[in-house]
Amino acid sequence: MMSLLRFFACALAAVLGLTAASAPAYAQATDAQAMLTLSTPYPSVVVEPGGQVSFEIKVNSSPAGRVGLDVDAPKGWKSTLRGGGFVVSSVYGGRTDVTLDVTVPGDAKGTGKVTVTATGPGGLRARLPLSLKVRGGGSGSVKLEAEFAKLTGKPTDTFEYNVTLRNETARKTTYALTVQGPSGWNVSANPTAQQRATTVTVDGGASETISVSADPPDNLTAGTYPIRLGVSGGGREAVAELAAEITGTVEVELSTPDDRLNASGTSGDRTRVPVVVTNKGSAPLNGVTLTGSPPSGWEVTFEPSTVNIEPQRSARVNAVITPSGDAVTGDYMVTLRAEKDGQSSSVDIRYTVETSQWWGLVGILVILLVAGGLWYVFRVYGRR
Repeated sequence: MMSLLRFFACALAAVLGLTAASAPAYAQATDAQAMLTLSTPYPSVVVEPGGQVSFEIKVNSSPAGRVGLDVDAPKGWKSTLRGGGFVVSSVYGGRTDVTLDVTVPGDAKGTGKVTVTATGPGGLRARLPLSLKVRGGGSGSVKLEAEFAKLTGKPTDTFEYNVTLRNETARKTTYALTVQGPSGWNVSANPTAQQRATTVTVDGGASETISVSADPPDNLTAGTYPIRLGVSGGGREAVAELAAEITGTVEVELSTPDDRLNASGTSGDRTRVPVVVTNKGSAPLNGVTLTGSPPSGWEVTFEPSTVNIEPQRSARVNAVITPSGDAVTGDYMVTLRAEKDGQSSSVDIRYTVETSQWWGLVGILVILLVAGGLWYVFRVYGRR
């Protein structure tokens, strides 16, 4: 009897042991079928301070069900999950795509870590770590480089500059163009590809050429004049300092104050004729020489004989004309000339030699003498 009881006890223990061993195996098979994963093709990227980057994330869940999503980002960083045109915090289904937008603060530095955590059916969890390396953000992230920063020409020239705008940031940016020139100048800045545009869009890491045009006033004096080109966009600015060197031009003009070109006087007497010497160029005129071409035996001098004149200024001079002592009454041509550095200007003065008043008195005296003589003759010889 004892042997029979012992046999049944062993058999019962064997059955219970087999059942206990089979339960964990069933659970392991069930866990192997449940799956939750997060993936993205580019988990590590480079971004500029103040920039934004987007990650395309695939959510795989088996069995299909609702999966909650949570994003852990550094302080001050902004993150948004989007799907189907909405901002989302969870998805439903076996295979779903979502987009994670991350905005980096303008003062960010180093490498930021962003983690996306998914919680699925049955407590399944998955984590996707993302790495954002912050690079750039200094004054050199946007550069302006002029092919020739200083040009030389005359006031009548138009100065053309080619400036390269380099966008050394990681994103496409639109830049506003501003240009400043001296007062009275006509300046403009446009992209080379579009002459009427005042903005230019440059891809990250690319460059564009900007054309700067500067037209000075025609009466500008010699000197060096600054031109400033600026660009701003994406929270950054850059400046290019340009210069236009105006070379001096020489242009002298001789005229009279009231545009009268005639004078008069008697032979042997000096007559002062006022003339005006004008510097119509852009360089100072130092030592302008004044000369005259009178008839033979005449004399022409100037008070003063040389003058110094600043650009766009005038000087008044007296031309002293002295006809010869034996010049007869009539009209004569006297040429006055101003010269400097091969440039000259002249005026022709019609000079009228008049009869001297002394000759009139002499004539009257002769007439009186003749009349007196006749009176005397008639008086003495008339009685005979």
